[in-house]
Amino acid sequence: MARNLTQLELLIELEPIAASNVDRHLSMAKDWHPHDYVPWDQGRNFAAMGGIDWDTGQSALGEVARAAMITNLLTEDNLPSYHREIAENFSQDGAWGTWVGRWTAEENRHGIVIR
Repeated sequence: MARNLTQLELLIELEPIAASNVDRHLSMAKDWHPHDYVPWDQGRNFAAMGGIDWDTGQSALGEVARAAMITNLLTEDNLPSYHREIAENFSQDGAWGTWVGRWTAEENRHGIVIR
């Protein structure tokens, strides 16, 4: 009779597949940076860093789109908790470690662009 795997056991079982897909991704991935999409001269700092805090009046988005962007940004900003969970259970040298490091960096770049 088959038994249900724990979440950790399932991730361990899937590591060879993750490794294959990480290798495939790395062979095709094109690095990008937030300033590729938001030029340096259009970026701003928050008031605490010598800039001006953003105000909703500056947005060209409608209320629903703005709410969606803020919700997305909250998701991006909470990524360290996901990273920690995976990093605590897997080596940073293995497939899961490589994947979570690259994934977290990618999502961080998304957050920078959205901001």
